[in-house]
Amino acid sequence: MMQLQTNSLLAALLLSTPLAQAQLRVTPLAPTAVPTALKRSGKVVQALRYTDRTGTYTVLATQSGPAPDPKAQATDGQRADLYAYQYPATGPASWQVHDFEADCPLDLAAAFRPKGLSVTDLDQDGTAEVWLVYRTVCRGDVSPSNQKIIMYEGPSKYAVRGTARLVLGNGQFDGGTSTFDAAWAAAPAAFRQHATRLWQQHRDEKPGE
Repeated sequence: MMQLQTNSLLAALLLSTPLAQAQLRVTPLAPTAVPTALKRSGKVVQALRYTDRTGTYTVLATQSGPAPDPKAQATDGQRADLYAYQYPATGPASWQVHDFEADCPLDLAAAFRPKGLSVTDLDQDGTAEVWLVYRTVCRGDVSPSNQKIIMYEGPSKYAVRGTARLVLGNGQFDGGTSTFDAAWAAAPAAFRQHATRLWQQHRDEKPGE
């Protein structure tokens, strides 16, 4: 009887710890390996598949590149779009991100940062956090790009918006500001700390990038 009670207590303790929660598994996915059944716009530039306690998901980051803007007021106006999608194992996308620059006759870009798609479980609750880091810009001078971090945990969305820090040389910089939206205030501290690290990791930009 004592042995049975001891085993029951150990089982209860294990179930109450993060080790008992579904382990996060993340697998990089080559863009060419993305199923054609997953409807998207643009060209896949980053992709991964992950499994957490809620299921298995495929996440795509896509870009259109500069293209003529049919709605542009200027005859040489172009636009560039980027998207991100999360697909469950079955059914339509559970969320989608779309950002762009439009009606731009100047230097134009809308692109995800290298390794700008990542997945974590910082609060160890078994539900993954999906992170996206990207830049958009329409400019005809030496000025910093717009930079954003978007994070989803389940249906909850968090955003950091600002500008890259343009490195001008001789210790001079332009931009580099960031603003956290209101959702972070109620989030675990680890989320904001990781967002700050990501921002600093991707912050600097050289003229011409």
